[in-house]
Amino acid sequence: MGKRIIVSGGDEVRVFAPPGRGVLEHIRLEGAGTLCACGEHVFCASNWGDMVWRLDAQKLVPTGLFAGGPDMRNMLISPDGERLMILCAEADSVLLLDAVCGAPMVLARAGVNPQHMSLDESGEVLAVAAGESGEVLLLSARSLALLRRLPMPGIVLDVALCAGTVYALCLNETLNSTLVTIPRAGARQILSLSGMPGRIACERGDVICATEGFLHTVSMDGMRLLGTRRVSGRASIWMTAGETLLLCDA
Repeated sequence: MGKRIIVSGGDEVRVFAPPGRGVLEHIRLEGAGTLCACGEHVFCASNWGDMVWRLDAQKLVPTGLFAGGPDMRNMLISPDGERLMILCAEADSVLLLDAVCGAPMVLARAGVNPQHMSLDESGEVLAVAAGESGEVLLLSARSLALLRRLPMPGIVLDVALCAGTVYALCLNETLNSTLVTIPRAGARQILSLSGMPGRIACERGDVICATEGFLHTVSMDGMRLLGTRRVSGRASIWMTAGETLLLCDA
């Protein structure tokens, strides 16, 4: 995709050059919601009709239309570009589609009002923040078969996988955040953070947690808070563009 940023919302999809350089392309798309990009294609969920559009990544020309599900909260593409994973919060499920023809492959239960999901580096394991069920589910990214249930200390808002370690951001009883770190081997770590949970990511050797009004940097072992800075809002979406971290509060 080069140095381009694709965003959706307000019934349209837009392609931007790096921050400050304006809109390159845009297209009207009713109910445009979560999206993901892979090679020459962009997949964009539409909450109008519960459909998924496949667009040409350069010109945003529609090249396919697939049946999706209700309240498509998050969407991921397999590394080989063949499978599309869609988190349907209202249906409490993950839907697996053939990314080429749009045929449904598998539908799997995924907690109660699931919020987000993450693929490991191999693209073989899918972690789901299972929302109000208070757990993280580890699923096979190929079959959506359940591999493991990880109980959590509250509603799970986001999850990340990195080098076999699971990081989960949960809402605690004080309406602040709890970061739970579960390594491949070793003890579970729990760290309290200020602000309601937003997004979590592993970037440049640290864990970054965006909460309501804060951006926290935590060590990869989940034991030490390295730094906290004030930010506006609570990130619902974020992405990196070179050395820049872009936060979106819808």
